[in-house]
Amino acid sequence: MSFAPRLLVVALLAALLGSPAAASTAGPRTLDVPILMYHRIDYLRPTLPAITRGLTVAPSDFARQMHWLKRNGYHSLTQEQLLAALREGAPLPPRPVLITFDDGYRDVLGKASPVIHRLGLHATEYVITGRLHGTDPSFLTVPELRVLEQRGIEIGSHTVTHADLPILTDAQAFQELTTSKRTLEQAVGHPVPWFAYPYGAYDSNVVQMVARAGYELAVTTKSGSCQSSAQPLELKRLEVLDTTGVSGFAAMLRGARC
Repeated sequence: MSFAPRLLVVALLAALLGSPAAASTAGPRTLDVPILMYHRIDYLRPTLPAITRGLTVAPSDFARQMHWLKRNGYHSLTQEQLLAALREGAPLPPRPVLITFDDGYRDVLGKASPVIHRLGLHATEYVITGRLHGTDPSFLTVPELRVLEQRGIEIGSHTVTHADLPILTDAQAFQELTTSKRTLEQAVGHPVPWFAYPYGAYDSNVVQMVARAGYELAVTTKSGSCQSSAQPLELKRLEVLDTTGVSGFAAMLRGARC
């Protein structure tokens, strides 16, 4: 067989077998990675407002949910692992999952991070930076961010004021994005390229600004587990509420498929 026909055979085999050479010409990849969305991990007191209660998971429920993940072979990812898988096709462990918390509540430090650390899990806390220096004891302080990182919880941005970005001017929205990022980077001493949209609100213009501000992954509140390499700034999540419990948690993850 001459050299040219041999090359043709190799190319055809590569296409049939799905080799890296064939994959490089493929379109955007889709990964089945559930991203869990929590807010507060605290006791369900009867005095809690209805909206706060809905977003509060009892510490006992949270611990049981994390133990369920471990028992059932799930592997919690870092943001870098997910980014590499989306961007470069890097392999992921079996049953990958990303654990996230929104808003920067202090109870994540006291009631969630010990469980995360003890089980050897990873998670991400998206912080509203305007609340870091306030007088409300419900929210994290700057020194506590490094403690969270030591316990396996990465830090991401949730803007300065939890602003509804699409209704702001471009200048206002961009300032929310860049100021919060800079504040967090100064606090933890390294880049913070992870972001969560306040209220889950965004449009194509906001996505472009998030990219221009230097974020590499961003999560929404859209439900689902199919993550596209073409939309790394529009990742879907699965919301965990006060009523989810362990059985609902298991059903949600087992039903989350691309």
